[in-house]
Amino acid sequence: MRAVKAVALVWVVPLLLASCAHTGSADRLSPSEWERELERRGVDPAAVVHPFSTSPDMERWVEDLLRTHVGDGGLGKLRILQAALFSADFDFAYDTQLTLTAAEAFASRRGNCLSFTSMFVAMARSAGIPTFLMSVRREPEVDRDGDLVVVNRHVVAGYHGASSEVHVFDFYVTTTGPYIQRRTIDDVTATAMFHTNLGGDAIRRGELEDAVRHLGIATALAPDWAPGWVNLGVAHYRQGDTERAFADYQRALEVEPGNPSALGNMAYIYRDQGRDHEAEVALRAAAQETTNPFTLIAMADAEMARGRWGAASRHLRKARWWYSTEPEVHLAMARLAQRRGRPAEADRHLRRAADLERR
Repeated sequence: MRAVKAVALVWVVPLLLASCAHTGSADRLSPSEWERELERRGVDPAAVVHPFSTSPDMERWVEDLLRTHVGDGGLGKLRILQAALFSADFDFAYDTQLTLTAAEAFASRRGNCLSFTSMFVAMARSAGIPTFLMSVRREPEVDRDGDLVVVNRHVVAGYHGASSEVHVFDFYVTTTGPYIQRRTIDDVTATAMFHTNLGGDAIRRGELEDAVRHLGIATALAPDWAPGWVNLGVAHYRQGDTERAFADYQRALEVEPGNPSALGNMAYIYRDQGRDHEAEVALRAAAQETTNPFTLIAMADAEMARGRWGAASRHLRKARWWYSTEPEVHLAMARLAQRRGRPAEADRHLRRAADLERR
């Protein structure tokens, strides 16, 4: 049976959960307003990426596209722009681990959903259409990347029409299912999102100093936004600075009580320190707040170690409900069946896990 690795939880393509609310045009900033706002928050604009930057080529492309649609309203122009971006002529390639500014994404025709959606927003703004980013959440949302568990969330573009309805433009074509929650994102928080993504990408590459730099910018710009603190904790922990990592996770919990990624990572620190009771408490709290299968598996393993078969089974049933095609879930269910003396059931789960791993 394949061993289950201890994992850290890192938030990339990350977005805070909140109810949908239109924040108003004051949160859509011109480049000069954006620089002044960063300076007001004590951050040097020269060290920060501007997610909605444009280039002359990009602006000309939009102008040429909409030249014959001068009389159309904002919503009509946005639909024309959306169709053009999905045409074969534009030929944009999705790269889930590539976070680029709007201008960079336009030039390279590559990027993740944050890059693509920011490009759409920047193009629309260059045509005088006031669009903005929105965070949305869908299930499922967790992937495994080596020894990292990646909590993926999604962004869309929003446009506030004359009827007060918020029109949503979704560009991540592989997503399915309804939105669970959505929230309008102001430009400074969008900037923090970019640096959180860049920090997460640096963690994946093992470039920890670069990760800490990006995540320091993110937490300075959006100190009340938990995902930046969670990723900063991962970077500090991988640098061997357990004390700072623990403080980062505590800060995430201060601004978002019950954040399961912060609780899960704190549990791993406790476990490394031999503080099994504290680790179990943190994991139990995380399991109550999450559908993350790896957190639920860890909690189930803790329950199994104490002979609490029913509690372990409840965690694993929840994990299978959300992630029935994740092999680790079926391996955990096989472990539980073996401990309960049910070899036929264990074999069935092992076969299912092996089948899923071959896909």
